[in-house]
Amino acid sequence: MTSDPKRLHPAAILFFLYKDLKNWIVPAIIFVVAVYNQSKLWSILGLFALLLLITAVDIIRYRTFSYQFFDDEILVRSGIFVKKVNHIPYDRIQNITANQWFFLRPFKLEELEIETAGHSEGPEVSLVAVPVKLKDELNHYRQQFNSEEVTQNVSQETFSMEKPIKQGITEYSITWRELLKFSLTSPAFLSGLLVVLAFYGKVQQSLSKQFYEAAANEFVHLGWILVVIGLIIILLFFYLISVLVLIAKYYHFHLEKEDSQFRMQYGFFKAKKTSISQNRIQAVVVKQTLLRRMLHIASVKLVIISNSKKGETEKDIVVMPVIETAKLNDFLKKFFPHIPVDELKVKPAAAKTYYYDLRNAMIFSVITDIVLGSIMFKLSVWWLVAIVIVSALFWLPPAYLNARRARITLMNDDYVFLQNNQVTSKNSYFVPKSSIQLLERRQSVWLSNKKFAHILLNCRSGIETRVLKVKYLPQEQIDEVVAWYKKGANS
Repeated sequence: MTSDPKRLHPAAILFFLYKDLKNWIVPAIIFVVAVYNQSKLWSILGLFALLLLITAVDIIRYRTFSYQFFDDEILVRSGIFVKKVNHIPYDRIQNITANQWFFLRPFKLEELEIETAGHSEGPEVSLVAVPVKLKDELNHYRQQFNSEEVTQNVSQETFSMEKPIKQGITEYSITWRELLKFSLTSPAFLSGLLVVLAFYGKVQQSLSKQFYEAAANEFVHLGWILVVIGLIIILLFFYLISVLVLIAKYYHFHLEKEDSQFRMQYGFFKAKKTSISQNRIQAVVVKQTLLRRMLHIASVKLVIISNSKKGETEKDIVVMPVIETAKLNDFLKKFFPHIPVDELKVKPAAAKTYYYDLRNAMIFSVITDIVLGSIMFKLSVWWLVAIVIVSALFWLPPAYLNARRARITLMNDDYVFLQNNQVTSKNSYFVPKSSIQLLERRQSVWLSNKKFAHILLNCRSGIETRVLKVKYLPQEQIDEVVAWYKKGANS
């Protein structure tokens, strides 16, 4: 059965326009800042011409875009000057994500992102502004194709076998209390500041000397106290915005698991529906920042095989953004019953692990003191004291956390538990043996004499390799893990 060629909804023009304007906003601002003082008319005409050109291109792009369902594939035609025809076989589709902005809901439209096993920079196809029922139609074609493949390739004896019993639907939703804790403890507001600084770096050359002189005069008149208050207000503004953004992003986060499929639905302004097959999961990660650990909450993420480098697939997939630690074990048993959580027995870090990490931190701290202190000592002794204190706070606490959280232990014949630290974030990995592509033990001559070593586990993450590392562990612990891994490789 073949469908007729279909076009996107006219609202797709707005999507194309939004993405293009987002790409052109910085060059447009630089152009206005550079030209406005010399000629206001040319700056306005230039912006109008750019907007007109982008709109015309997007209308043509909409008119030249179409998609069509066949029995074994979906065909997508696009391109203005270079015509593209994208063939996507149903058996190559790994994931279909539905994104629905709030202004599309009354019209029952959404965006479909189709991800395949190909190694591209993003989803192979993005169908913007299509009917909500299109996802069900696409899944119907996929199921029909898969059933035909099974009929052709599976012998008659297979059908006489007893069908596997399907598991019921397992569900979990985050509470408002958990979502507020998660949003209020996020350092995401710092990203907003970095964006502003990056934008300033791009436009600073276009700013005139008069602008800097006027800013300096205002700075002198206001005084230090008002400037500090202004900076605090700016930080609070970015913090409040980041809290609201996270609440809107993970609004009504709901997780379902049926058989081997995980389905997630969340979002206020942009409702997102996505599914992940269990066979793509390489490891389960429990992540806790220092502040969230004090509040007894954590995030659960998945290291998965993916083809996309963009968006969330560049990082670990968030399968549960926030959960109270008291509920964590029950959650893992419920959604990942193959992980032997009850068999986990973690040994405390060795005393020499603390010694090596803190020793290295002290060395870096002293080097920092010497380099910066030689410069600041000429200004004031108090600057030198401040550098020593700041340097110690910068190097020593993370080193202590690195040692305290350096763990690796075998759970059973199939799973290993690995824990490490990243700045102040505690990362706990549950890794199946089948996901480990390479296991490496590193040991210098000096560590060999002390019977200590490092261990590295390589597993797939996205289209690349994730290296999980734990440093300064007793050699006997690492040898035990190596023997466990070799046993599976040789069997």
